[in-house]
Amino acid sequence: MKNDTKTKSNDNQSLIFSLYDAVSTDGAWDDFVHSLALQMDAHISIMVSIGPSTFEQSLYGNYNFNAAAVQAYSDHWWQHNVWLQTIGENNLLQKGNVMIGTDLVPADKLKQHTFYQDFLLPHLNVEHLLIAILSDGTDITEIPMSLNLFRPPSAPAFTQDDANQLRELLPHINRAFKLHWQMRNMNEQLSNFHNGLDSLDFAVMYVDSARRVSHSNKAAQRIAKGVLLPQLPLQGDIADLIDRAALGQGGAAMISTLRTMVLALPISNPVRTSAGEMRSSVMLLLVGADDQHAAATTFLCNAFALSKAESRLIPLLLLGQSPTEMATSLDLKLTTIRSQLSSIFAKTGTTRQQELIRLLGRVPAVVDQ
Repeated sequence: MKNDTKTKSNDNQSLIFSLYDAVSTDGAWDDFVHSLALQMDAHISIMVSIGPSTFEQSLYGNYNFNAAAVQAYSDHWWQHNVWLQTIGENNLLQKGNVMIGTDLVPADKLKQHTFYQDFLLPHLNVEHLLIAILSDGTDITEIPMSLNLFRPPSAPAFTQDDANQLRELLPHINRAFKLHWQMRNMNEQLSNFHNGLDSLDFAVMYVDSARRVSHSNKAAQRIAKGVLLPQLPLQGDIADLIDRAALGQGGAAMISTLRTMVLALPISNPVRTSAGEMRSSVMLLLVGADDQHAAATTFLCNAFALSKAESRLIPLLLLGQSPTEMATSLDLKLTTIRSQLSSIFAKTGTTRQQELIRLLGRVPAVVDQ
């Protein structure tokens, strides 16, 4: 008895390892359902996502469910699945439910049904079902999903012991599946984000806290190749600019050989690196020399969430106007201008006009890269 318990524990441990392998790999779910089928003495094992109709399904992971049966089920038999009909009618499609086929539909009733006679036997040679609802779609990070195990007519029916064994695994299955779906969603969002960046006609680069380029859009790959890509400079004004931004101080510098200005801005909370430093991720914006003032203005307003009133002062700052001259240009009180300037300084982390002008790239350092 003790050896049986140890073997079961080892089998469960192996299944749990295969589950977490499947978190980041779609195809690994086939390996998991195969391993589960072997452990549960199942002839067929499948994971299916449930579509807009409760009874409409598509395969997510599969062991021994042949292509002809898949096609026949998709074309016709999903509408006649008496087990799923019972689940739907009794509102049993709820996350965590583990059900035995004979508890859903008595064996004698199942054998009289055309679903059994014309699909289960000729296409799959199965009769016994054990089903677990992995998700019911109430969590937006998941899709409705069930796990189905089948045995042939000649095999023993699934028992409560089998159901309990599956219940023991269910928290791990649910956790791995949820992580998997969250990762799918994040990867899809990241892909859409990158595609959006690639559609821009200006160059954007993201530098992680370890000082590696985590993404560069197509414009950056074209402009910065051999200068900032594939490797960022380790010394010089651009390197210093990136390091300052990683410590929370945005700024600008010039790459004279490209006639390009580099604007840098910290975009995340600082994290501790392997070297023990606290660094932020950094966004780099590459702007042609002819466009740098307009681009710097737009960059600063968006990056630091300046109000419309505050944004009106930026072009005048670039022209080097004093607060009194700004008040005259905009027909505003000097106290209003000073109040808006104070807000701009606070939002950008600067303390006076010349620091802000330097941040805008009005007088950037020119370096040879």
